[in-house]
Amino acid sequence: MKRSRSPSPQGFRVKKNSLLQKVLADPKKQMEIANENAAGAKYVIDGPLRRVPPYYYTYLTFAKERWLKRTLLDVFTTEFRDKEESYYKKAIETGQVTVNKLAAGVDQVLKNGDLISHRTHKHEQPVSSRPIKIVYEDDDMVVIDKPGGIPAHPTGRFNFNSVVQALKYEHNLECHPCNRLDRLTSGLMFLAKNPKFAERIGQQIRDREVSKQYLARVVGEFPLGTVVCEEPVSTVNPKVALNMVDYSETGKESKTTFQRVSYDGTTSIVKCLPHTGRTHQIRVHLQFLGHPIANDPVYSNPQVWGETLGKLAYKKMEVPNEKVPKDGVAVDVKEVSVRLDSIGKTEPARSWWDQSPGERLSGGKCEVCSSPLYTDPGPNDLDLWLHAMKYAADDGSWSFETAVPDWAAETHNKFMEMALREAEKAPLVDSAFCVGAVLVKDGQVLETGYTRELEGNTHAEQCALAKYAAKHDSPVPDGTVLYTSMEPCSLRLSGNEPCVDRILKTPIKTVFVGVVEPGDFVKENDGQKKLENAGVIYLHIPGFEDEAIRIAKRGHSDANS
Repeated sequence: MKRSRSPSPQGFRVKKNSLLQKVLADPKKQMEIANENAAGAKYVIDGPLRRVPPYYYTYLTFAKERWLKRTLLDVFTTEFRDKEESYYKKAIETGQVTVNKLAAGVDQVLKNGDLISHRTHKHEQPVSSRPIKIVYEDDDMVVIDKPGGIPAHPTGRFNFNSVVQALKYEHNLECHPCNRLDRLTSGLMFLAKNPKFAERIGQQIRDREVSKQYLARVVGEFPLGTVVCEEPVSTVNPKVALNMVDYSETGKESKTTFQRVSYDGTTSIVKCLPHTGRTHQIRVHLQFLGHPIANDPVYSNPQVWGETLGKLAYKKMEVPNEKVPKDGVAVDVKEVSVRLDSIGKTEPARSWWDQSPGERLSGGKCEVCSSPLYTDPGPNDLDLWLHAMKYAADDGSWSFETAVPDWAAETHNKFMEMALREAEKAPLVDSAFCVGAVLVKDGQVLETGYTRELEGNTHAEQCALAKYAAKHDSPVPDGTVLYTSMEPCSLRLSGNEPCVDRILKTPIKTVFVGVVEPGDFVKENDGQKKLENAGVIYLHIPGFEDEAIRIAKRGHSDANS
């Protein structure tokens, strides 16, 4: 049966020129157009920044549904914020902008099917020069660990400075994103090499058959336990990329589950599980809960939201409905939008965490096109403490995971180093590993332990827990996290209780490990699986693997082989 297309809410179907649509739907044709339109563009790596010197470019797009029945000048000035209205007015009047390949006027009203072309001297802002790491590649797809601060695909002010273009020119890969990540967000992205695979994985994501795990670093002490936020979200101003909790008819169903990983006394690391995929959903939900991402230039910006940082904020309505919480805070979208619109122009992007200056208008203009020039981006323009860490198909057919990002690991490195120093104290034997463990709550060390510290064939985690219980006559408190230089054991050959089972009897809900246990004594340690199945967060802190193994095997006959 042939499926018919549903009409839009306005009662019409958005049609497109069939020939042009076929061209734009063909990935190879898209790339040919991009090459022609961006001729001469090149990368210049300048320390932490990837620059693209100005070049000529033709922007080509069909009229979006929300543009219909609006004038050409109105669309340019309200949808694009990198140039002033006077620039767009002059570009239209001088023929740099065409509609359906014909000269257009500033008052021309856009209609269904219009093709808009804009020839411009393109100025792209610098992005992060951190490398795009390839996690996996086969004939159908490429899985990458995207650095923050670079858009996934050409959009707005960014074209050549995008993941898609960088992969093409630096890795000779022509591929197209299957999942969306905001420009500032880092982590897993899936890119298809062919339309068939793009449709297959794209459909899985659309049908919510893929589980996603993110890490965020947020303001303050996030609550213990599982926190579920189901507030509806909508895009309330696309020009300034503002999204909010919205209880009106435009709010869309949204759900995110959060679990605290750790708290360092100032910020919390939080595991985020989005069940829906609204724009900025995790960021908006965290802000609503009162714990926005600490360096978020939009949702934790005191200049925009004030001291409360938008806690319990929702889009103001003419008549509040019964869905609004009694302690909710109605926010005027226009007022917030004005403040956001100044960011990157007269005001640099700032956040609760970092008030250092960043990108803004420099006061100069391009000698070629008179476009306003900007200063270089700052930390708030290049990084967001939100990372797509793990994606997995619900049917078990595939799963990918990245390393813990630096901004999440940096608050934990000192405790892992302490665990390694504890491991060095362990008596040397040829029949067991030397392991160290540290118990921490809210950034403060509660207790330490190392292998065989206590009488008998004791393990590091066992010793640390036993020492704390003996001193305090109680188990460790809620919020305690465990650092261990090697993955906790799930099986003891001696018949003693495994460390995983000991951990599961405590309130510990997060375990950090330096290295996975080698198969020297137990061939398949399933400690991670047992912990995660019980709801305990298991995270590997990267960078300590070699040292952890060296120390662990110090007493072994093959240690130096």
